[in-house]
Amino acid sequence: MNNKFVKIGLSVLIIAFLLFQIYSATFSSISTTSAIPFEYTEGIDTTGIIIRDETLVKNSEQGTLHFAVVDGEKIAKGGVIAHIYDGDSASANATKIEELKAQLKQIEEIEGYNNMLAVDLNTVNAKISNYYNDFAFNSALGKYDKLNDSVSGLLTMMTRKKVATGEQTDFSSLKDAINIQIDQLSQSSGNVKGSIKATVSGYFVSVVDNFEDKLSTKDLSVFTPDYFNELTEGESSEDVIGKIVYDYEWYIACLVPINDSKFYKIGETVTLKTTTTSNPRLTAKVERVNLSPTGDDAVIIFSCNEMSSELATMRSGAITIIKNEYSGLKVDSKALRVVDGKTGVYIVSGLEAKFVEANILYSNDSYAICELNNSDSSKLRLYDEVIVKGKNLYDGKIIY
Repeated sequence: MNNKFVKIGLSVLIIAFLLFQIYSATFSSISTTSAIPFEYTEGIDTTGIIIRDETLVKNSEQGTLHFAVVDGEKIAKGGVIAHIYDGDSASANATKIEELKAQLKQIEEIEGYNNMLAVDLNTVNAKISNYYNDFAFNSALGKYDKLNDSVSGLLTMMTRKKVATGEQTDFSSLKDAINIQIDQLSQSSGNVKGSIKATVSGYFVSVVDNFEDKLSTKDLSVFTPDYFNELTEGESSEDVIGKIVYDYEWYIACLVPINDSKFYKIGETVTLKTTTTSNPRLTAKVERVNLSPTGDDAVIIFSCNEMSSELATMRSGAITIIKNEYSGLKVDSKALRVVDGKTGVYIVSGLEAKFVEANILYSNDSYAICELNNSDSSKLRLYDEVIVKGKNLYDGKIIY
């Protein structure tokens, strides 16, 4: 009889223990989150409209255009923008000839790396790995326009390795075959009818938006909010084949609420955050603040002398006029507490709660950005397990 009661009692205790464990795991008295790196930009989000000096490139001759420059490429005054051929096949042959000549140049460069003492195989192997990774990365992201560079670089470095190790040393037959193709294509291409040359130096852009005349730098005072609200596209011309952006100082007009415009003074230098990959941040100067005579908006015009092929092809894009930037550790606002006059958070230290100080750089209703600290254990550190939810917390309290 006693054994029966003992067994029943043990069973009850085991069940109670298991239920307690399940309850503790499911309905924990605390909840935590990690202190992670975080950056926040405080500024005015707007759309920037590009104002610059541009000249249209025109062609009145009949024939097929074969461009000698790519979109966004720099070109000198008098440089050839395009050749004019009789037909599409001649233009296609010219393209193929350029590709074959590029291959010849690449082979000649490779032949220059046939000295083992002049080649660091570790560097070559590292570049092979980098090109391979770039190819895999761009393929996964669908950036197929960047695959050619990865493939070309990969093949070049693999061939250089073969040359350096003596696996391949003679390219004579390959160069002869390429030269034969070039000769054959040259004979069937016909003569160039004419050429289109640049009248000024700058960046060539093949696309025109018909705002070239209406967004000129001649008079910046006209660019008011009302002007942009009434701006309409100009008429296109059939003989226009592109344009050249020819002045390296250009302007960005940003429409903002009139109250925000009061924070900016003419001559002040600011940083603009863009969505471009080549120039994600631009250093610009406030040139003008044009107010609306009828509304509550203003146009701030910034000057900038940074230029790239990507910027040369832009007319407008998302812009953030940066006021402040914060970088540190992000924690939930509900985790912040004041203990003995010091602001901080409780973190999990072993099985206990521990209070650590946190120097707040920025905060809102949802989160705070705290100063990054890597060494002092009395202050918040990277990836500390911060207690967001917990009652009656104090140093040394057992929480698990």
